[in-house]
Amino acid sequence: MKERRLISLSSLSSQANNRAYPEKNIFLTGFMGSGKTTVGRLLAKALGRPFVDMDEELAALHNKSVREIFAEAGEAFFRQAESGLLATLDDQDQPKVIATGGGIVLSPANCQILKGALTFFLDLPAEAAWERISANAGLSRPLATDPASFRNLMASRLDLYRRCGAIIPALPAPAEVARNILDFVLWQEPIVLKAEGRSCVIRSYAPASSIPSLRDGLLGRARAMVLLDHHFRDDPDSFLEQFRDSPVAFASERGEAAKSLDEASRLLLLMAGERLDRSDFLVVRGGGSLTDLGALCAGLYRRGLNLVLAPTTVLAAVDAAIGGKAAVNLAGAKNQAGLFYLPREVWIDPLVLRSLPGHLLREGLVEALKTALLFDPALLDLISRQLDNILAGDLLLLAQIVHDSARHKAALVAKDLREEKGIRDVLNLGHTYGHAVESHNAPRVGHGRAVALGLAVALAYSQARHGLDGSVARAGVAVCRRLAGGAFPPAPPPGEARRLLGFDKKTRAGRLRFVALRAPGQPFLEREADPEDILAAAETLLSGQPGAAG
Repeated sequence: MKERRLISLSSLSSQANNRAYPEKNIFLTGFMGSGKTTVGRLLAKALGRPFVDMDEELAALHNKSVREIFAEAGEAFFRQAESGLLATLDDQDQPKVIATGGGIVLSPANCQILKGALTFFLDLPAEAAWERISANAGLSRPLATDPASFRNLMASRLDLYRRCGAIIPALPAPAEVARNILDFVLWQEPIVLKAEGRSCVIRSYAPASSIPSLRDGLLGRARAMVLLDHHFRDDPDSFLEQFRDSPVAFASERGEAAKSLDEASRLLLLMAGERLDRSDFLVVRGGGSLTDLGALCAGLYRRGLNLVLAPTTVLAAVDAAIGGKAAVNLAGAKNQAGLFYLPREVWIDPLVLRSLPGHLLREGLVEALKTALLFDPALLDLISRQLDNILAGDLLLLAQIVHDSARHKAALVAKDLREEKGIRDVLNLGHTYGHAVESHNAPRVGHGRAVALGLAVALAYSQARHGLDGSVARAGVAVCRRLAGGAFPPAPPPGEARRLLGFDKKTRAGRLRFVALRAPGQPFLEREADPEDILAAAETLLSGQPGAAG
């Protein structure tokens, strides 16, 4: 389903349709009464961005109302001040939602700024706009004098509004207008992962409102069983309501504890008890541990049940739910019993991801950072520069990072689904040592935080042995530390680290494989790494930085 169909666009700015601009401001233009301020506040709240009303900002700067500025200094002075404020807002680092004044488009320089951003023109018929203005203290608007002049002034600006941005009908309720813009800026073309004659459609924007159509279009007459993270038992939401006629199972354990043979056996017995057949579906909604468990059971049940994954953590959305790997843990070691099994679809809702507690957001971003280091220097630059705003909850930045991470991983997995060609092995960057850290600290330290240390060790190792630029390594380590919560988790003692490295699933014929970097976007696989060199890199890294914390 294309969420863009919700928006009637008779004109579309090329910049507003360019996915290279997640850092850009979102400007709302339109004539008096179009609802720019009301819509802007709602949109800013949904996106987790600051909101600026330019008329209010100018009034505050001059300690006078807009009407008083017009009366005392004249319209020319106001337009000059307005242009100066627009240029200042456009030059700031933190992306914002900005409601402009009705005359912002009168300046060609202003229009250039608007065309270079994500700009939306809230289009409202003159009669409706006058009705709103006259019913809401229209006398405070210096150019709202009478219906005829109001209508003529609007007509004189319409073409300028249309040239500067996408046209959005402003007649629905403001909440609906804001949601339409939100759908537009977040929607992305689905990613299609094809491997071994199967296709997996990854929808990086699948909000709750789209689930009914996605469900009906995919399932048809088939049945579905829903597997949910345990906390949805006590705190259900609208997702479960869309499957109210389906049998539901809840995970009985939290996090990695759910990835056990006992839990897999319990789920398989529940599936059999519901008499599911191979044409039916298992829909799994939860974090990476649950998507791993659910995918394993779907692949085992009757040699393959249809599978839908709806990840609820960034970690699952950028990594665990992408690529068809499913496993449970054995004897305290991660992912020792598993298989490769592609879901039919993956449904990602960035609005759910943005609501995560801070530590879970950071842990998921570790996997996105790994992907950026491997494949995409531009994504690495985005994460590094915008980390404060991402952690503060900017939804558009987060959604872009999730989409790009999923896209890169899917492209690689399509070439080597079962890790038989060695192509996919580079995805283990940071995980060789990271899994040792995770096992050593289980269950106190989560996967993402452990891999943050693993990535930092890989960067230090790459600098020491393969010429990775020192400034790149140091900058990457700094981001890793921030994503680890300010301090890395405790490293395993050398003896235990050697033992745990021996369990690494990338080991072949007793030879440890290790992923290193020559530069961002230039990974390579060492096919016979010396564990002592990895431990030396870890010791050097940790001895030169603030102490680890549990």
